[in-house]
Amino acid sequence: MERELERLREREPKMHDYTWNENMYLRWEEQRKQYAARPRILKYSSVPWEQVWMAYHKVFAAAPEWTTRKKNFSPIRTMTVLEQIITPGGRSGKHRHFPEALFFVLEGKGWEIHDDKKWPWEAGDAMCVPTYCIHQHFADPSTGARLFYIVPAQFELMGMAQIEQLEVHQGFQLPKGTEQITGSRGQALGYKRPDGVEIHLAMDEAELTAAMASKQNAAKLTGAPANTYDKYIARLAEEAEWRRDCPHVVHGAQRPWEETRMGRLKYLIYPGIPSGIVTLDAWIQIIPPGGRSGKHRHAAEEVHKIMEGRGYDVIDGQRHDWEKEDVACMPILSTHQHFNASSTEPAMFYSVQPRLYDFIGHGGYEHFEDAYAP
Repeated sequence: MERELERLREREPKMHDYTWNENMYLRWEEQRKQYAARPRILKYSSVPWEQVWMAYHKVFAAAPEWTTRKKNFSPIRTMTVLEQIITPGGRSGKHRHFPEALFFVLEGKGWEIHDDKKWPWEAGDAMCVPTYCIHQHFADPSTGARLFYIVPAQFELMGMAQIEQLEVHQGFQLPKGTEQITGSRGQALGYKRPDGVEIHLAMDEAELTAAMASKQNAAKLTGAPANTYDKYIARLAEEAEWRRDCPHVVHGAQRPWEETRMGRLKYLIYPGIPSGIVTLDAWIQIIPPGGRSGKHRHAAEEVHKIMEGRGYDVIDGQRHDWEKEDVACMPILSTHQHFNASSTEPAMFYSVQPRLYDFIGHGGYEHFEDAYAP
C-alpha cells in the first residue's frame, strides 16, 4: 500500500479564472448588441459609387479584411456584397484572385474574357468567375452593364484574398498632378506622384504569364500517377482544366421556374447545375401582388437584391421595409418571410446564400409556413 501511494501523482491545484470568463461574456454581449443594431435593409441611395482599380463599385457589405478601410454596417459576415457599373463599350480592370465571384447581370449585355476564352452574357444571367482565373468584363457599346455580385468572405479568413491586378480599368481617374505608368503593351499599371514615388496598382502581365508557365511545367506528370503523392500532383492540372472548361455563364432564360412551398423560384446556381461556382447558391424569386413567401429558417446568411416592386420582410418578428434596388440581409439562424406590399404589381428579387454552411454540417431549412398567392 505504501508503494502504491508513492506512485500516485499529487493532485494539481485548481484555479478559477473569473476574469477570462467575465471578459469573454462581456465581449460576446457587446458583439450581440452591435450585430442586432445593424440594419437588415441596405438602402441603395445611401451607398455611394466609388472608384477602385477594377471599376466603379457600391459596397453594401464588407468582409472582415475590408473593415480596415470600410466599416461593415450590415449583419452579413460571410459575403462581400457589391454592385459594379460598366459604361457602354467599357471594360473592367483585368485581374486574378483566389476567391471565386458570382455576378448577376441586372442590366445590359456584354462578355467575359476568362483565361483567354470569351463568355457572352446578358441581363438575367449569372456570370461565374471560378477561383484563380484571369478575368475581365466587357460591356456592349449600345447598352453598358450593371452587375450585382458576391465574393465569399472565407477566402479573407484563409489569407487568400490578395488580388493580382494586371490592368487598371479604362475609366480610372489619376490623382491630380500624377503621371501614368504603363506596361509593356501600353496598359495602365499605376501612376507616379509629383514627389517621384511610384504607386503600382497593377503588375505587368508578362511577369504573370512567365510565372504561370513555370508552375504548369512543375505540375506535369508523365504517365499515370504511380502513387498517392503523384495523384496530388495531378490534381493541380485537373483543377486548371476544370476552371477552363466548366460553364462560366448560366443563362437565366434557359432555367425553369419552380412552384415550391417557399414560392415561385428560379434556381441559377446550386450543386445540381454545372457552373464555375462551388461556394454559393443563387436564385430568383417572384411574389405575386398581395402575396407572401413561405416562412423558414436556416443557418446560412442570405442577401436579396430587390429587382422589382416594394414590400417588407419579417425577420425574427420585426418588420423591415424594402423597395426596388435595395439589398435585404437575412442574418444567420433568423426566421424570415417576404411580403409584397402592392396589390397590383409583383415583387421580384435575386438571392444568394453561401454553401459554406453545408460543407461544415449546417445545411438545410426549417420550414414553418407555405407561401401564399391570392
